[in-house]
Amino acid sequence: MRGGIACIAAVAVLLLAACGGGGGGGTTQLSPTAYRAAIAKVKTEAAKAQSDVGKGLQAKTPDELKQRVDAFADATQSIGDEVAGLKPPENAISANTELAEGLHDIAAGTRAASAKIAKLKTAQAGISYLRHSKGPAKGAREVGSALAELQRLGYTTGS
Repeated sequence: MRGGIACIAAVAVLLLAACGGGGGGGTTQLSPTAYRAAIAKVKTEAAKAQSDVGKGLQAKTPDELKQRVDAFADATQSIGDEVAGLKPPENAISANTELAEGLHDIAAGTRAASAKIAKLKTAQAGISYLRHSKGPAKGAREVGSALAELQRLGYTTGS
């Protein structure tokens, strides 16, 4: 399956599949255990965002679909902001930065898709647009690359 919704869902699945752990961030550098916990929180937030945007496929109106897509963009932006605010262990700084940038790029791409959906006359036309558009591919690549590196470093798991 290709397209915008598939790309959005794939990013959420990447987050779900790659993360594992429990907790938060702050102004001091996180220990590896605390960083794993913070990434696990991202997993939970991504799961909710994915579930919510998936409900858009049953939207009856373009407004309902747009609201779901906008909520996903907002959630992804917020998750990206949260990741950007983390102070990961030294060996995870680059991957953490790439993850935050990827999430922000996905949010921007999703907002662009939302603007196009707003101009369509039916929810079905919007859903079709999402299924056939490229989606936020750059962000998805960044997130995938970052998560692969974090998994290699032992901060996330594949299950």
